[in-house]
Amino acid sequence: MKRITILFITLFGIILSVKSQSNLKFDHQALPVNNLKITGDFYRDILDFKDIPTLVGTKYTHRWLANYEGKEIHLIFSNEEIQKTPKQIHMAFSPVDFDKFIDHLKKNNIVFTNYKLEAGVVQSRKDGIKQIWLRDPQGYWIEINSKNQY
Repeated sequence: MKRITILFITLFGIILSVKSQSNLKFDHQALPVNNLKITGDFYRDILDFKDIPTLVGTKYTHRWLANYEGKEIHLIFSNEEIQKTPKQIHMAFSPVDFDKFIDHLKKNNIVFTNYKLEAGVVQSRKDGIKQIWLRDPQGYWIEINSKNQY
């Protein structure tokens, strides 16, 4: 009986250990940029992120921002040319009011497209979710979708 108890405790411990290792929560996205002010202001003014204290570097080398959920973007200054990424590498955000967000983009003269790069066109996925695509000032792709409304 003692062996069975020890075996059970060992197996239970292994199962809990494996399960706890897979519970990853998203912490932040780090992006190299050539202009901290312009790119950071875009995330602040257009995507409504808030500046938060930078815990590494200086205000000349790093700028950290967080959305209302506390999800962070860390902008890191780079003198190197930053390669454009394909659209398949992107971040996606879902505003509470998709149509109001589209109006906000238009008011701020932010160009958005559908996936085929047709300017000003909102597309609908097969599941009914609306989405658009835009680039931040550094050229990183951002998807905006209406998933938060469902």
